Amino acid sequence: MSIGRHTIYNLVGSIAPIFISMLTVPAYLHLVGSTRYGILALVWTFLGYFGMFDPGIGRAVSYYMARLHNSPAKDREDLFWTAIVINVGFGLAGGIVLYLVARPLFVSAFKLPDEMRCEAVASLPWLAASIPVSVMGGVLGGVLQSREWFAVSNALGIVNSVLSQVVPLAVAYVYGPDLTLLIPAVLVTRTAGVVPTFIAAAKAVPLGSGGNFNPALLKILFSYGGWIAINNMLIPLLTSTDRMLIGSMLNVDAVAFYSVSFGVVGKVWVVPTAFINSLFPKLSRESQEDSRRLASAAVIELAAVMTPLIVFGIIAAPMFMSLWVGGHFAAHAAPISAILLVGMWFTCLAVIPYGHLQARNQPDILTKLHLAEVVPFLAALWMGLHFFGLIGAAWATTLRMIIEAVLTFAVGRRFRDCRHLLPGAALVLAAPFCAPSGISSPMICVASILIAASLLWSWCVAPFLRGAIVSGTTRMWRRILTSWENYNSAP
Repeated sequence: MSIGRHTIYNLVGSIAPIFISMLTVPAYLHLVGSTRYGILALVWTFLGYFGMFDPGIGRAVSYYMARLHNSPAKDREDLFWTAIVINVGFGLAGGIVLYLVARPLFVSAFKLPDEMRCEAVASLPWLAASIPVSVMGGVLGGVLQSREWFAVSNALGIVNSVLSQVVPLAVAYVYGPDLTLLIPAVLVTRTAGVVPTFIAAAKAVPLGSGGNFNPALLKILFSYGGWIAINNMLIPLLTSTDRMLIGSMLNVDAVAFYSVSFGVVGKVWVVPTAFINSLFPKLSRESQEDSRRLASAAVIELAAVMTPLIVFGIIAAPMFMSLWVGGHFAAHAAPISAILLVGMWFTCLAVIPYGHLQARNQPDILTKLHLAEVVPFLAALWMGLHFFGLIGAAWATTLRMIIEAVLTFAVGRRFRDCRHLLPGAALVLAAPFCAPSGISSPMICVASILIAASLLWSWCVAPFLRGAIVSGTTRMWRRILTSWENYNSAP
């Protein structure tokens, strides 16, 4: 039950910033203009990208802290302070590198008006100084996750998202759209948001038992976190190269079609991410056999959620895109979304064996797998673009997702789970051929049958999900009956 509740907390924590951004973007564009907002977007991009200076220690803390669940508090405090020292050190290095890299980009590479260029360059010290605190946040998040404080972690994340979006808006409203004020407002707000997270992590450890920096833990943390760090650098290469190649081999319009499709499809990722984050502490703590059983059950339950979601997304893509971005744009973007969603089904399910390998102290396996697929993927992507254009790029990416998922299940020894997933895979693979172009399309009946079949399969295959739906419906019905009886018995 706690896994389901924690997954809901993580989902809310992941989805809320998306809605906050949707609400604040129009206000930013109105107050500061598109050019200054573009510079702010670059600042946020730099902050996100230079998070790679977390050498995987955040995930390592989550793993080892979960395994120290019943150990003396001093052992957990030693782990905490050692991880903090490592990440702050790497964050300082990252801040220096960022300043050295960002300055020439803002001075000469980015095409900016001269007055805005001066404002942006003047704010770079603030940007560099915020990196150590930002990287330290990975350790704090790992602590809260390991202790299963998901409600606290996500509540703090939502508050920080609201403040980091609203405070700069308030500064722009009161003092005007000056980047020398806006950028520090963004960075100071994000930095201040780490303080309550640190307080929560200090209580979760808890601190005060006499623990401190322990050099003996350095090798342990780096041996685990190093593989995570390499993997975190490989993933952007595998997920961003397609757009760069499209821009060089086709045109910027093609980049727009593909980017919008990829962005919409990527929102599906919040579901498996929320699930595995809530599951990870238990996978780390349990015995090898219990952890394997838990992972096996989790694959089926996640498939039961993702299959109807993906099938519906594929079928609804043409109609949704037409309403959202117009018929011309949708004619190019919708087929790409449908193809990418097929691959997303496979990669979403693979997140369970992926997390299970990390929870069993085998993070190196997935990193080696990603290293091995870089060259074949780039070759397939080039050939797909050369011979088939955007559709070829989409299929190259989807095939990479499918092959990566199959290999992840293989190395995680989860092949016995795959037998139960075959009907779901067949439904997902059939969906692109059944997607109607409109509500009056003759394919709408076939599409409706496919959606119904995916829901029926999910109901039959997942006992936990079925039980949760039945018990939730029963509780709701009882409340309705109780309220009705109270209403009738009232004088």
